[in-house]
Amino acid sequence: MSLTTTKKMWDTLKMVYRDEKNPSRVFEIYKCLFELKQGDKSVPKFYRELNGLIDELEMHQPALTDAATLREYRQDLAVSNFLSGLSPSLRSQRGQILGEDNIPTLSVTSSELCVFLLKLM
Repeated sequence: MSLTTTKKMWDTLKMVYRDEKNPSRVFEIYKCLFELKQGDKSVPKFYRELNGLIDELEMHQPALTDAATLREYRQDLAVSNFLSGLSPSLRSQRGQILGEDNIPTLSVTSSELCVFLLKLM
C-alpha cells in the first residue's frame, strides 16, 4: 500500500465507501439474504455468510425508529427492485437513476422511464 498515514487511509476508505445508503447494494444484500441456503456448507460457514450480510445491511441501513427514514429505505428498495427487474436494454437507466443525489419515488422512476422510452420512438 502506498498510503503512508492513517488519515490518508481513512480518506481513501471514505472515498471508496462514501455512499453508505447505496440502494442498489442494499437490494443485492436483501436478494442474497432471501436466496441464502446452507446447502453443502458447514453450519458455522453458513452462519458467517448470513451474519456478514446482516452486518453489511446494518452498515447501509442502521436500525432506527424514525418513520420518515424507514419510509425512505423502503422507497429506495422498491425503486432498486423495479430497476433490477427491467429488461437488459433499459439497464443503463438503472445506474443513472440510482446515481442521483435523491432517488426518486417509484412512481417518478416509472414516469422517467416512460419518457425515456417515448424519446426512443
